[in-house]
Amino acid sequence: MGRLSFKNFILDLLLGIGFLFAFSPIILYWFIHGDYERYIWIINGPYPFSHFGGGPFQLFMYVGLFVVGVVLIAISRFLKR
Repeated sequence: MGRLSFKNFILDLLLGIGFLFAFSPIILYWFIHGDYERYIWIINGPYPFSHFGGGPFQLFMYVGLFVVGVVLIAISRFLKR
């Protein structure tokens, strides 16, 4: 068993958070569109929820979350070398 250093812990944490961000658009899509009543409740809420009814804003959110996830994964993998 190797000893875990603080650096390895942080890099593994970044990797895990990156995977959560990369898969969060799927969860967000399900949360918004999983039930019609919940969808109506969400889009009648305050900003930014009121903008979830529009396609461009949703696309921006999905792509943004995915890109942040991929960047965190890449940073973690690059610094582990």
